[in-house]
Amino acid sequence: MDVEEYTPDLPTEDWLRVRPAVVEIVREVTDHLPYSLAAVTNAVARHVDWCVNVSGFPLSKESLFRRDVIAYAVDLMPTSSPSTRGRQRAILLRTGERLGTVEALPPLTPLSAAQPSAPYTAADVEDLCAWAEFQSSTARQASARALIALGLGAGLPTRDLCGIRALDIGRGGEHVHVGGRNPRTVPVTSPWAPALDQIAQHVGDPSATLFRPGTRWHPNIVTVFVERSSGLSVHPTTQRMRVTWIVEQLTHGTPMHLLLHTAGVKSMDALVRYEKFLPHV
Repeated sequence: MDVEEYTPDLPTEDWLRVRPAVVEIVREVTDHLPYSLAAVTNAVARHVDWCVNVSGFPLSKESLFRRDVIAYAVDLMPTSSPSTRGRQRAILLRTGERLGTVEALPPLTPLSAAQPSAPYTAADVEDLCAWAEFQSSTARQASARALIALGLGAGLPTRDLCGIRALDIGRGGEHVHVGGRNPRTVPVTSPWAPALDQIAQHVGDPSATLFRPGTRWHPNIVTVFVERSSGLSVHPTTQRMRVTWIVEQLTHGTPMHLLLHTAGVKSMDALVRYEKFLPHV
């Protein structure tokens, strides 16, 4: 298509009045825009026609391609879907930027990555253990103990942690077999292996989950349990327990390929953000 051949569905007299300006504008901008010649020509022609022949704007680029004029014209487009109006506005704004009548907005500042939670301190861990023992029933105590042992001892994220059964605990509590989307075997750190073994040995149904047995999985299952719990001001979150476990592994020099596997992550980029928590040497 050549812009000279374009004939819009407009009254002949109206089109002849604006045609020279439309052709000039399209030729000036089309090679610099990421849209087809047909799309640019159609958008510019209809916009200029509405501004000049309907609304009485003077036939000048400075008048027709101001940001406010474009916004107003697009809002008044008849029988057009939101997506059509959005595309029309985008083409006209890019046209105005190229003509120099619309100031190009600066790019948005990239959002900074979320800062990782700090690991629990040794004192925090003692408080978490006390929190688990302070629960109001035997069943809640068992779930709280499992939550702490699997979170701090194996660094499991919420979905993995909530699927662990007694059947998944290795001999002596030294390993946890994780199923689901990312199956793997995770070594349990030495302070937590005996506790996890004891938890697994005392369940009534080895095929039931250790945390909240019989409760249907949902993303907030840990949060709801903790919010309804008794105890001290320090409460567990799976994210912060996982950070504590990862930092401990990094501090002890766990080989990176093993840590990537046991943590269930694909790239070292996911672990670099925790370097800030490593002790200075």
